[in-house]
Amino acid sequence: MTGPRLLLQSRRTVPLLLVLIVAALASRELGGQRLLVGTTEPIPLPWAAVLPVITAYLSTVAATSALPLQEHLSVRRVDLYDLLYLATAAVISVGLIVWAAQPLIGTITELGATRNYLGLLGYSLLGATALRPSMGWTVPTTVLTIGLVVAGTGMHLPPLDWPARHDTDPTSWAISIAILFAGVAAFLHPTQRRAIALQSARTEPD
Repeated sequence: MTGPRLLLQSRRTVPLLLVLIVAALASRELGGQRLLVGTTEPIPLPWAAVLPVITAYLSTVAATSALPLQEHLSVRRVDLYDLLYLATAAVISVGLIVWAAQPLIGTITELGATRNYLGLLGYSLLGATALRPSMGWTVPTTVLTIGLVVAGTGMHLPPLDWPARHDTDPTSWAISIAILFAGVAAFLHPTQRRAIALQSARTEPD
């Protein structure tokens, strides 16, 4: 089986795309409802600002192979196709996030939501790599929660509170992009992919 055919067969594209669209529609509908986080310097967090963490995990699931052993044994390596697939999923996700976040005003708007998605996608990829794909949601969710709590206390800790910073804050963008690159590198690392394939081989029925 060729690389593109194997890639399409081993990905859950259609159902996850539908979930992404539903999440975006719900986020836009509830975008005006705000939640104040923190007491010292409360942060108005619209529901739509939570969409990036949901989308980040769904993008990771979409890019995760359901047939890791077959991909590992494939004559043609699918690493490049995996990267292109992940990039495509990210572009679609960014488009949905920007559309859903259009009603937002204040500290986090479309730009900030996009920044948060990119960084949380990196954390989701790291979580899926270090733990397992089904647990990839725990890392970005934890990071976002900690970031909001820290920002709500008024402390100045960019490595933690970057998701709650202003859209144009350069430090938060630098951290987000660095996390994204780290997540992609870990997700595509040959050693990690081989380990997942071997684990799949051990769990497959005889």
